[in-house]
Amino acid sequence: MKKVFILLAAFVMAASVVNAKDYKNSIGMVAGTGIGVQFKSMVKPNFTIIEEFGYLGCYAAAGNGWSIGYMGAVDNLVLAYQAKGVSGQGIDLDWYAGGQIRAGYANLGTDAGIIGVGGAAGIEAKMQNAPIAFSFDFRPGYVCMLGNTGAGVGAMHAFDWSLNLGVRYTF
Repeated sequence: MKKVFILLAAFVMAASVVNAKDYKNSIGMVAGTGIGVQFKSMVKPNFTIIEEFGYLGCYAAAGNGWSIGYMGAVDNLVLAYQAKGVSGQGIDLDWYAGGQIRAGYANLGTDAGIIGVGGAAGIEAKMQNAPIAFSFDFRPGYVCMLGNTGAGVGAMHAFDWSLNLGVRYTF
């Protein structure tokens, strides 16, 4: 029984190393102006979908200066083109660019729903000998807040942006 367990463990570890180089799916955490769960799937060789849900937010322009825009329960969907970059030192470095849509609830001290669109551009570092990937991206966008926005009932809109760091397990 002990030999079977050792062989099974060795097989699982070997499969993880093989899958670490090229993966189809990954799951992990994303942090930036908030924190959330991130799922990424390579739909085609150069087309990826990133789904995020959590307590996320963006910085937004307000009046004559910059202020933190909103935080809240937000669902982000990013559709992106991903291309191979450079490889070396045990790391595959790729880049991606695309667009995003988001919807959720903005915590502005009041009740406000949010919907928005934007862009996404970033880099991803995949470990060649481990099933781990790191990503860093910049997301400019436009958001509309609906409901009681703190400035009164109605709609408020703004241009926003966020920087995000993702850490995912690849499979």
